[in-house]
Parts: sequence; C-alpha cells; structure tokens
Amino acid sequence: MNRKLIVTTSREPSRRTRSFVKDLVLAIPHSIKFNRGKSTLHDLRNVIINEGAYGLLMIYEKKANPSALVYYEAAGIELKKVYLLKITSVKLGREIRDYQRPLGIKTLVINVANTEEGLPSQAAEALVRILKPTIYQGEPPLRSIEIVITGGESEASVTFICTSSDRPCGPSFKIVGVKRYE
Repeated sequence: MNRKLIVTTSREPSRRTRSFVKDLVLAIPHSIKFNRGKSTLHDLRNVIINEGAYGLLMIYEKKANPSALVYYEAAGIELKKVYLLKITSVKLGREIRDYQRPLGIKTLVINVANTEEGLPSQAAEALVRILKPTIYQGEPPLRSIEIVITGGESEASVTFICTSSDRPCGPSFKIVGVKRYE
C-alpha cells in the first residue's frame, strides 16, 4: 500500500498558510510538502502518481488564513475530490505553548473509540481516510504522534501530541464542517 501523502496549497499562499503546511508535514510522518507554483490539478495528479502517493491534501485559504483541508485522490486521468474539511482557529507550532518539533517519529496514531458523537466523529472518520494513521485502543504507542480530536456537536478540535512527552508537536485547528464527495 502507498503510504505517502502530498501536502500542498492553493495558488499564491500567504506566509501563514505556508507555515501551516510546514507544521502539518512535520506532524504527519509519511507526508511530503509540494510547492505548487503554477501547477494545475492535472499536474498535481501526475505528482501523486510519480511519487507513488495515495492522495493529495490541499490547504485552501481565506483572508490569508488556512480555511479548508481538501483531500484528493488520483482517479484515471483526473483528480477526484474526496473530502473537504472547513477549518478555523488555526494555531501554528510557534504559537502553541510547550510546542516541540517531532524529530525521528515515524508513526501517526489515533484512538477513535474516545471520539464524541457528531462532528468530532465525522472529523475522525475523515482524518482516518486522509491521514491513514494506525488505529489503537488503550495506551498510545510510545514514540508516535497521536491525533487527538475533542469537541461537541458543532466543532471538533484537532491537536497532534507526541506520545513520549505528552506535548503538542503539530498545528492545532478546529473543524467546523465535513463534506464528503463520494
């Protein structure tokens, strides 16, 4: 199975969006940052195939802030949009107290059993499809990055936690909408 995810931006991203992509790629061990430039969606499909990746995560922005995570997969000669996650309240690593850079960590994990019903549950389902973390129950494995999803009916907070130190090691954001295209 292909275990690479390409992460890129919409065209002409702001500095904040570029920083968000950088933090996200550090927190997702099997991801690769791709500088989009003037690449079309067809060009991005070719990048997925050439890199042997399973999909592409594009960060949209509004008013110079990341506003959505859009997940695509290659389908024949085009890119197929699979999920759109509307996000708000983005915090970059440098803005998070007690943040640490995840170095040498190769595993991304999630415990979906603890996820609340409603939007957190929908967000967890989408992130499992997009980020392909290892699903575990009980204690999180050491030396991994855990995706922690909390929240209520109308929003889901997402943080990345290094399990060996219990400190944040990725950006944090809130998901306020999940749209599935399949």
